[in-house]
Amino acid sequence: MNLYEYEAKKLFADFGITVPPSVRVTKPEEMRKVHFGYPLTLKCQVMSGGRGKAGGIKFAKDLKEGEELAQKLLALTINGSKTESILVEPKVSIAREMYLSVTIDRAAGCAIYIAAAEGGIEIETSNAIITVPISTPFSPYVARDLAKQMGMHGSLLNKVADVASKLYRMFEELDLDLVEINPLVITTGDEVLALDGKVTINDDALGRQKQFAGWVEKHLIDMPERERRAKKLGLNLVELDGNIGIICNGAGLTMATMDMVKNFGGQPGNFLDAGGGSDQEKTLQALEIVDNNPNVKVILLNILGGITACDEVAGALVQFMKKHPNRTMVVRLRGNNQEIAEKMLAETGVKLYPDLEDAVKEAVSKSKVAV
Repeated sequence: MNLYEYEAKKLFADFGITVPPSVRVTKPEEMRKVHFGYPLTLKCQVMSGGRGKAGGIKFAKDLKEGEELAQKLLALTINGSKTESILVEPKVSIAREMYLSVTIDRAAGCAIYIAAAEGGIEIETSNAIITVPISTPFSPYVARDLAKQMGMHGSLLNKVADVASKLYRMFEELDLDLVEINPLVITTGDEVLALDGKVTINDDALGRQKQFAGWVEKHLIDMPERERRAKKLGLNLVELDGNIGIICNGAGLTMATMDMVKNFGGQPGNFLDAGGGSDQEKTLQALEIVDNNPNVKVILLNILGGITACDEVAGALVQFMKKHPNRTMVVRLRGNNQEIAEKMLAETGVKLYPDLEDAVKEAVSKSKVAV
């Protein structure tokens, strides 16, 4: 789950990282409650990147201009992402911009710092990037060494190292996939500020991070309706342009099934990973969501029964086919309780394909007939 900048900065402040004072505005007239003094910085709160290039950051010299800019910014859509609100802050006098983030290096199997002695757009791809593995248990020395590599010395070295240490603690305690400050600035008064923030919370950790309970729905406003429904149900759905709806359990299996569909000349209508532990209810929900897509002519269900028992899937199929008797289905079920599933499905008219290649060929054939 990605957070808005104002939410990220609230977390920064909670962990002792200094951020500028700010007010979140949802209506132009609310600019009157901002009492920082002008000039002010107005920033669109969107999930999309690249808002600066798209005109999503403006500066106001007085209240009249502030209200005019707020009205324009609140109506702005950036890369398909609607502006949720505006974050208003005093305009900061910047002496230097830097970049600092913590994420996971999956190849190395550890968290890493990614930093640069300069900040800005697309700095993550710059040749000036510094990467430093973070050992467990964490040692403040790693943060000091990072600050030194960023060209810091004296009191600024201590300040930047302190931010880096707090950023890692936040990353670890909140189960984050990414926490980023871009830019991390040094003001003309040698204050170190997080001027912008990006935070991605690991979706699988939301259940134990109670402070984020109820946050998911408001962060899905830019998603298509079916993808939003799926996300709320714990299903991983990405809709595509084809007409074969694909439902599997496991991201790898789903990708492999999609690749096979493409290889045999078919066009996937979606990627839907129902998860390794899907029960009857969750499988039924997945079927209903894919069925709701008017472009889907055939549903290809490919389930390997492990944690997910085949009879649970069969139970969902029985319910689904009673409700949608004319839906074209191609089903492959293999694994745990497969024999029970076969008996349950015998009376529905749904044919089971033990071989994936045969199932995919049949789905592709039916999809072309249905066009």
